[in-house]
Amino acid sequence: MPIYAYYCEDCKEPFELFVRSMTTKVDAACPTCGGTHVEKEVTAPSALGGNSDGFSLGSSASSCAPSG
Repeated sequence: MPIYAYYCEDCKEPFELFVRSMTTKVDAACPTCGGTHVEKEVTAPSALGGNSDGFSLGSSASSCAPSG
């Protein structure tokens, strides 16, 4: 269930929109002013799990150190 980032052209405010399905048609409206002149922002995908900064590859960096 993706969260999309938008920018309102009417009030110049960014906002995010939770969408239940990736195949659902999204008619985004700004929650601040109700405007429909919005642009979808390009965002980086988030990593699943891991530490508080959101970046995790599933193992710690120390596990890459040579043993012995």
